[in-house]
Amino acid sequence: MDKIRKMMKVINFIEYISKNMKKDDMFLLHRINNIKREKLTLLLDFVYSLNELVVKTYLGDDITKGKDKEKHFDWCWKQVIDAFKKEGIYFIDKDQLKEYFLTFYQESFYEDDKDEERVNKISLFWEELLDFNKTKTMSEYETLVELYKIFNKSFDVR
Repeated sequence: MDKIRKMMKVINFIEYISKNMKKDDMFLLHRINNIKREKLTLLLDFVYSLNELVVKTYLGDDITKGKDKEKHFDWCWKQVIDAFKKEGIYFIDKDQLKEYFLTFYQESFYEDDKDEERVNKISLFWEELLDFNKTKTMSEYETLVELYKIFNKSFDVR
């Protein structure tokens, strides 16, 4: 009986990370979590701006070492925050949001000896994660909700 329980846990985990939810279930979760298409679009614009700046202005692992990687991210972050401010979108509590993205880029981009294929997929990852209509696995959906909540409490449109 114990083997069966363990096997069921494995099966449930595999489904959690690999099986897309039904569209109706996902839209119901959007309503429950108060996820709005417009805010997802704004979040995608933000992420796209940050990602483009990080990737296009990075001088490479052979030039940028250690703390300089975090300084590069800080510079990119400030540029994006300032650009959004010019559009009337002000970030009031951006520490948690910045920490989220810094951790993401440290693990997926600033890592030494990174796979270029993975770097090219970062933009696609964000587009698919933040697409209101694209079905997601439960794991992806939980990531979306976490980021959406952090973003939602971080900005103020005046």
